[in-house]
Amino acid sequence: MKSVHYDIVRRENETKLLWLESAEDLNSAKSRVQELTSFWPGEFQVLDQDSHQVVAATDTESHRTEPGN
Repeated sequence: MKSVHYDIVRRENETKLLWLESAEDLNSAKSRVQELTSFWPGEFQVLDQDSHQVVAATDTESHRTEPGN
């Protein structure tokens, strides 16, 4: 069984995140976020399951991209 290390979430507002799915590696997670933003604008984040830190983020509503993306 493969280990999953990253969660993909969509920020709904200042306090609410919507969990979407998990990914095995960071490149897969980033690729999936690109797919999602192609039809669902918004702010998406990739979270490291071990450290609970945001490791990549994209905000297509304000056309802002965070470091690590």
